[in-house]
Amino acid sequence: MKLTNFRDLGGLVAANGQKVRTKKILRSGELVQLDETTKTQLATDYDVTLVIDFRRDFEIQERPDDQIPGVQFVNIDILKSAQNNASLEDFITIGASDKVDQHMLNIYHDLVMDPNAQTGYAQFLDLVLNNQTGATLFHCFAGKDRTGFGAALILALLNVSEEQIMQDYLKTNQDRKQANDQIIDYYRQQGAKPEALEALAIALYVKKEYLQNSFHLIKSNYQDVFHYAQTQLNFGPEKVQKLQKQFLE
Repeated sequence: MKLTNFRDLGGLVAANGQKVRTKKILRSGELVQLDETTKTQLATDYDVTLVIDFRRDFEIQERPDDQIPGVQFVNIDILKSAQNNASLEDFITIGASDKVDQHMLNIYHDLVMDPNAQTGYAQFLDLVLNNQTGATLFHCFAGKDRTGFGAALILALLNVSEEQIMQDYLKTNQDRKQANDQIIDYYRQQGAKPEALEALAIALYVKKEYLQNSFHLIKSNYQDVFHYAQTQLNFGPEKVQKLQKQFLE
């Protein structure tokens, strides 16, 4: 599969011993410049019928997803109204490694607390729940932050342990190494200063503290992920029960 940071969330174990169904919930980076073999694998081997794109409008205009026959594409701009952006140019502009961590923590704060992000993740959960015809693949640019929190959210609602959720989250660092090296080399060739490249190198990877901060925000403001989903995402017990029935075996 020549798709950066791609993986099936199936196989992870829920609290009751059930497992997440395979080939139902998939995550990745952007679907750009895919070869025909990868497109065929997504459509046939994984039965992808719905792709959810969390990117901003300008990201999509610059690098639109490759279309796959028979697959529905839906855009949910998660960070549309957030004050903190996650574009590569932002991190080049920050240009200081000591500021990158705080910027990333601010982004994860927005992913949990920003009203537009909450509306977006509410739509995301409903789309996944209502896709009865095949697998759902969701992504952003790198498939690490907007996608990472989305994966953590849905896995938490499926009663997958935080330990397993964190393992899946951190797998991004392994899966994106080659792509990240290429991005850093590109900006180096463009004349970016060493401190800017260092900041970018930090931003291109995830840290457990980022996702831990999200869970902390949820617990400190909403008790737990289930109450957060019910009060902020319009995803109450009935939908959670349906989600678990549909995606656990």
